[in-house]
Amino acid sequence: MASNKAFNVKKGRSGILFSDKVKIIKDLENGLSVRDVMYKYRIKARSTIYNIQRNKLKIMDNIANIQGNFAHRKHFKQARHPKVDEALYIWFLQQRQRHIPVSQDMLQVQSEKFFNELVGEGNFGSRGYIDKFIKRHDIRLLKITGEKLSSNLAVIDEYVQKFAVEMNFKDLQPCQIFNADESGLNFKSTPTSSYVDKDSADAPGKKVMKERLTFMPCSNMDGSLKLPLMVIGKYLHPRPLKNLKVLPVHYAASKNAWMTRNLFKAWFFEQFVPQVQKFLEDSGLPIRAVLVLDNCSAHYSSEELKTDDGAIWTKFLPPNTTAVIQPMDQNVIQMIKSRYRQIMMREVLGRPGDFHDNVKKINVKDAIFWVAQSWDLVPQTSIRKSWNLLYNPEVEDEDDLPLSVIKNRLSQISEKIRTSDTIDEENAEFEFMKDEEIVEKVLNPSADDEMSYNTMDSSVPGDDTLNDSELVDDDYQPVQDEYALNAIGVMVKYAEDNSWPLNSQFSLREMRTKIFEKIADRNSS
Repeated sequence: MASNKAFNVKKGRSGILFSDKVKIIKDLENGLSVRDVMYKYRIKARSTIYNIQRNKLKIMDNIANIQGNFAHRKHFKQARHPKVDEALYIWFLQQRQRHIPVSQDMLQVQSEKFFNELVGEGNFGSRGYIDKFIKRHDIRLLKITGEKLSSNLAVIDEYVQKFAVEMNFKDLQPCQIFNADESGLNFKSTPTSSYVDKDSADAPGKKVMKERLTFMPCSNMDGSLKLPLMVIGKYLHPRPLKNLKVLPVHYAASKNAWMTRNLFKAWFFEQFVPQVQKFLEDSGLPIRAVLVLDNCSAHYSSEELKTDDGAIWTKFLPPNTTAVIQPMDQNVIQMIKSRYRQIMMREVLGRPGDFHDNVKKINVKDAIFWVAQSWDLVPQTSIRKSWNLLYNPEVEDEDDLPLSVIKNRLSQISEKIRTSDTIDEENAEFEFMKDEEIVEKVLNPSADDEMSYNTMDSSVPGDDTLNDSELVDDDYQPVQDEYALNAIGVMVKYAEDNSWPLNSQFSLREMRTKIFEKIADRNSS
């Protein structure tokens, strides 16, 4: 039996570090008695242990909401004016995503501006408030040069440790951990450089066409569930999609083809949650999953992006580290774009006529099917590898890693940090908000965007002038069954004569069978 001398140091429930609370919860789950836990952590009050045990889910939620390291923190306190705090943090994230230096004076000025807009006229933004804001969000003061690499490595290391603790605590398998990330796609873009012969002084070409879509891949860690891509265009009902009842993607629309908060929230609850629930049910696993996201203004807070029972929730990466450790940024998105360009060039070069005319004829439907095909071609092995810098569930302790592996991992992170400083216009997935737009978002978090995939009028233009080929064609005539049957018959014969791969021939025959069945059903009714 433990001696009472073990309790000489009294530690009330308010004085226990979050890191110790996590250990206490683990010890209790592993069968350690309350008294043994009290002895181990030198806690005098039995009620303290019971409170930790009773509030374990709340404790883990608080840890998830702490930006940065939680090991040396004891409390999670909400801001006195949460809307001001939210607006200021959105503003801060946008400045850092644009690589604009942010000082304490800038935070003070901006906080007072948001306070006047959201609360009312008055003095606000004291040094004390900014100090608390900085501590609450684990924001660090760094010199513009010299310290970036080592500091980012420290932030990443802290987050990776915290992430592993939470995943282990919640007993999540790799197939229950997901990541999604948006990226821009100039879907008519052709190569900007070209090989030339030795006598050529330059490589003349034509102006690069910029027509944009945003796409978002989402998959779990082991690649066993790759959700259909979310694709965002400017118009909800472009003519090429007329009468298409089935698309290989989840298509939505917004003014500039950007991701918006409402579009993402709708995708989360209407697409992600149902598909993940069905997948876990079919796999015989508990309905519990997490979606890892970057901390951008196009995403609502983790409090709003979770199911009512909390079984499926979101977790945000710390700012300025997403390009380094976010899984989809570790070559997955690059693979999709690379394969898209290959498919596009094969199509354009294979069509009769002028190359540049063929590029102009590419439409939204082409882009959607090509990018969906590109996502389908990304192998599971590539998805698994994309998580290596963030989480490796096969290694329970960092001490188990060989020194060579640790050095290689640090080298990869360092290189990612060095190469992630520029903003790529094509890769930008959301539009930076003005101050008044930030205020509006905070005041009306559920307000409709200017356009959405439920209510948008396809005739409303975005920032560019309307392209007539993209609008709905009221004179469109669907292909008749008999015409399609004749055409597919020709394709079957063509595939046989040219010894196409058997799987392609089987697919053509399956399509012909479906047309036969449709005609038979029509004639029998």
